[in-house]
Amino acid sequence: MSNQIQKEHSSASRRGGKGSKIERVADEYDLSGLGDELVFRWLGENGYERESLRDLADRVNNRLIHAAVDESLTLLDGEADNIRRLLTDDDVTTGKRIETRQNLKHEGVDINRLESSLISYQSVYNYFKRDRNISRKPEQSAHDPTSTLEPIHKLANRLRAIMRNHIKQWTRNDVVTDGSYDVDVVVWVTCQHCGERWSPTTFLDESGCQCTHDPEC
Repeated sequence: MSNQIQKEHSSASRRGGKGSKIERVADEYDLSGLGDELVFRWLGENGYERESLRDLADRVNNRLIHAAVDESLTLLDGEADNIRRLLTDDDVTTGKRIETRQNLKHEGVDINRLESSLISYQSVYNYFKRDRNISRKPEQSAHDPTSTLEPIHKLANRLRAIMRNHIKQWTRNDVVTDGSYDVDVVVWVTCQHCGERWSPTTFLDESGCQCTHDPEC
């Protein structure tokens, strides 16, 4: 831990962290080291890439959801993110949010406790400013194009989780045969001249298609 982090952590420790919702939910859900991890991710230190306040809030809420349902059911990859979206996003209909809450209750989750624990990006900001007294400088390095792929990966995980949730509902309602199913969401980039296709990451690695073609065709 850097001297700056140690100093800030000592300052927060002296205050007991009682003024911060981050510290309270970390204690309540036994998320050891959560505060320091958020600081490292915010500053891009200790091997972590820098993340936005909203991304950090989503990360914490996903961990709270995992912790809240851990004793009731096992969440697959992307499901916690989808549950968080259904419980918090403004574009979710009231009916869908009620259905999500009822499904979680049916699985034994204390939904009222969970919802009261979910944080906003403002909670993360307040934690950094009031409890840790830190800020970060603008990034100096050149923009890395691979970082623009993160929203695509998040969207794919969200679509995968939504489809898995539908399959569960269809199975419960005897719409489809009960079984073991998984969902794949794949994005391809296809060259319209030669027909070659790549994943977005490979497309960037290859600097696009290297085929030769007549631009007048």
